[in-house]
Amino acid sequence: MTDINNNEETSSPRSRIKKGSNSVLYLFIVTIIALISGFYFYQKNIATFQQLDASEYGTPTTQNTTSGALSNNENLETSTKRLSSQSGTKTSTSSQPGDTHTEDSRPTNGLLTSENNSTQLQQHSDTTEIILTKESAENTDYNSLIKELNNFYTHLDSQQYMQNFALAEPSKNHFSKLIQKLIDNPPIVARETDDLFTLLKNTAHFFRVIGKDNILILKGILDREKNSFETILQSFYQLTYKPEYLQKAYSISLDTDALYDYAGFFLNTMGGRLYLFRRDSNSRMAVSFYAILIIDRANNSGNSRHGIDIRPAVDSLIEEIENGGKNLQLRDSYLDTLYDLKEKYS
Repeated sequence: MTDINNNEETSSPRSRIKKGSNSVLYLFIVTIIALISGFYFYQKNIATFQQLDASEYGTPTTQNTTSGALSNNENLETSTKRLSSQSGTKTSTSSQPGDTHTEDSRPTNGLLTSENNSTQLQQHSDTTEIILTKESAENTDYNSLIKELNNFYTHLDSQQYMQNFALAEPSKNHFSKLIQKLIDNPPIVARETDDLFTLLKNTAHFFRVIGKDNILILKGILDREKNSFETILQSFYQLTYKPEYLQKAYSISLDTDALYDYAGFFLNTMGGRLYLFRRDSNSRMAVSFYAILIIDRANNSGNSRHGIDIRPAVDSLIEEIENGGKNLQLRDSYLDTLYDLKEKYS
């Protein structure tokens, strides 16, 4: 009996140790399985979300996957621009005599609501314009710009994918009406996040104004006419200096306040940024560039109603173009102008 009791007493601790070791081992294995399963389902959900996001606009969006590393020449050019920006001398040939630069201590928080801050922002305004000066605006052949746009519309009408959309009228008339409709219904720029309803309206702005079918058409054009997008956007921007040409050629009554609102929408609102990040990177960078120019023009004319600080947008776009904008046709022009603006608002 003594031996039996001794055996039972000595076997019990061994059994508990063994069970405890097994429990730890089982817990470790279950944890590993849970982590692997969680990672798998996370990746699966991300892929599903991207598919749903793309299907909302008809066809999947394509992103330019370019390396962040620059070539030796680009690094040299970038370093030279950065050094010249820091030392106060421009490397761009687009500088104009008489430019003045005013320093201030304004916060870079995107939207300035104070009247004093807005006044300080407008003190940066120069008498010259970036990219298109007042002198060059007078010398621009606007009829050639109209001809270029008309040729693009003719090209669209000849494409099978456009014919599949079965527009009731030529694309020139159709898109002119869309542009006018967008001008007549600008988005909300100030105090977007004050209430959920305003935020939702901005998020669905284009869907509400022009409808799903027109969004699909524009998406199809952006996907198939990438080689022409930058030059067409540049032509439209140049024509904003002479609204009478837009009125005569396309019956578009340009409202500069609405143009400013759309620039602020893309640069400084959640709804506008969301729309841009649904597009391919080249389109996003080009639209952001011209939005910055429009805000700069408003500052120059003393009509910056929302007091938008474009310095964060300029810095961000410079970095984005340098690292991922190698396929932009007007890349060098964009960077030269952005570095001029960076110095102007420093």
